[in-house]
Amino acid sequence: MREQAVRWINWVRDQELEALRPWLEPLARRRAPVLEIGGGNGFLAARLAALGLRVTSIDPRPRQPGFFPVRVGDATRLDFPDAGFDLIFSSNVLEHIDDLPAALAEMKRVLRLGGLMIHTMPTPTNTVLTILTQPAGHYFELAFLFGAARQLLQSHWRGGPSPGGPPGPEPSTPAPNRRLSRRHARQALQKLNPLRLLLPARHGVSPHCWTELRDWREAAWRRRFAQAGLTVEAVAPLPLAYSRNVCCPFRLVGLRRRLARTGWTSSRGYLLRIPHTQGTDLAPKPGP
Repeated sequence: MREQAVRWINWVRDQELEALRPWLEPLARRRAPVLEIGGGNGFLAARLAALGLRVTSIDPRPRQPGFFPVRVGDATRLDFPDAGFDLIFSSNVLEHIDDLPAALAEMKRVLRLGGLMIHTMPTPTNTVLTILTQPAGHYFELAFLFGAARQLLQSHWRGGPSPGGPPGPEPSTPAPNRRLSRRHARQALQKLNPLRLLLPARHGVSPHCWTELRDWREAAWRRRFAQAGLTVEAVAPLPLAYSRNVCCPFRLVGLRRRLARTGWTSSRGYLLRIPHTQGTDLAPKPGP
């Protein structure tokens, strides 16, 4: 089940990246240097590199083995010189950053004159669909929790760690080759809370799922970007409606696309520029 979830997430991100190609292709044609924030297992970094971009990817906790080399890095303290990149890219990452103003300021520092930022973020639709599918998502979380606990116990009974699992999103329960920490135990108890059958856990830095309905509106993201001194050049609704729960992966794709076209997209892409560089190298707006 976990392997299918990883494949589903990668496929969704790949579909979203494909919708952003009109923004990326002018940069790819000149092999522009790109910094990806929150690279995870390097799946999107590999896709960006395949387009022809020169990619550097960072993440606080890179997931290995991965699809592309991802360095350890903190978005609020970028270890790069000023004006070194033509593009800053992230996919569903900014909602996880505690000090977003500091991170955006660092991204501006390492962006060259005339450079762009492309960030994709979830929408309130993502939360609504997650709430509606929470019983299925809760079942998946419990199945993964008990599976991880069983493997952890088996590894101790055998007297050594068992091999790690496939690459993918960082598990919130311990992998078999890790020791059980207080954090893992606390997260496991949270999953066993019966209220989780009705309401999903928060995603990112929002206090709870209800505040995501406010924090993830387009107007809220525009306000954060304006406060950071960035201009929104274009906004692209991305092509799928989906929840954070693993519910019917690879199914109902036609319905997901139709919902996204009618305004129920689960993610939007934002094309940003520092205001005084406005008007240079402007990329066209992608379709949904």
